[in-house]
Amino acid sequence: MALILPAVVIVTIDSASPRGAQSQTFRSGVDMVALTVTVTDPNGKYVTGLTDKDFTIFEDGVEQPLTFFASDVVPLDVALLVDTSSSMQADLPLVQAAASGLVRRLRDCDRGAVVEIKGAASIPRPLTSDRSLIERTIASLSTSGTTALYDALYIALKEFEHERRTAAEVRRQVVVLLSDGLDTHSHIGFDDVLDFARHTGVSTYAIALRGDAARLRRVDQDDDTLRAEYTMGAVARESGGRTFFPKSAKELRSIYDRIATELENQYELGYSPARPGGDGSFRRVDVRLPAGMNASARTRTGYSSSSSEVRPKAGP
Repeated sequence: MALILPAVVIVTIDSASPRGAQSQTFRSGVDMVALTVTVTDPNGKYVTGLTDKDFTIFEDGVEQPLTFFASDVVPLDVALLVDTSSSMQADLPLVQAAASGLVRRLRDCDRGAVVEIKGAASIPRPLTSDRSLIERTIASLSTSGTTALYDALYIALKEFEHERRTAAEVRRQVVVLLSDGLDTHSHIGFDDVLDFARHTGVSTYAIALRGDAARLRRVDQDDDTLRAEYTMGAVARESGGRTFFPKSAKELRSIYDRIATELENQYELGYSPARPGGDGSFRRVDVRLPAGMNASARTRTGYSSSSSEVRPKAGP
């Protein structure tokens, strides 16, 4: 499979309202780079109620002008990647119940998709706002075969790339990936999928299920297991997401609930890069809070500035 770097997440504000407004319509354009930001205090609690004055953005160490701010108005697309290889047979019912719990917390403006991870990754349910249809798809999943983990993640990111290129409205894009094991059947390699994930702007939440039974199955594969867990962690870290390591599938309901809560407590920022794009470089991004604020901001590590990825502003 050829890797094609996706579009930079870029938005413009259609209305003439001032910066900081909370009810805007967003469309693709060439003016801003969008960042989904999670702010937490030292105890891990989400910090809400911040304004645009509380954030400062740096690109490659240079401060950038903040031109867009929102806390709750950007619609969300969530791709649920579920490992349904043979090793998941005993845990699948708990996975299905936990994933469905997250789906039930989506808003009317949000959408969800289901990606199945087997020997050949597939999308049994493309993006839809019909939550009941997503739940029925999750309930219909069954286990068999091997695990094409990297292929499934690549497919999900490619679908989001296509959505971003063709849709006028800008939406937050999130992957929630659940797997209990090693990649055993992918055509895409670790380095390629990690590089691809770094450039998409899609927040990835990885759940690496490694209970007692899983550890016993992998007793002779410690190096591969550690590599698989590192892969999932690296993708999540680079995208501004998180990684979870439950010891048992019984913890999954709580983890999916924590992910849903985080998605409900994020900020969306936008800035117009001071340096012209189009050179194909990967630009590092850092979001900082006031020095006196006892909190931290988490977002993706950067974006690609490839000129082939920029398209004209859509719509009026």
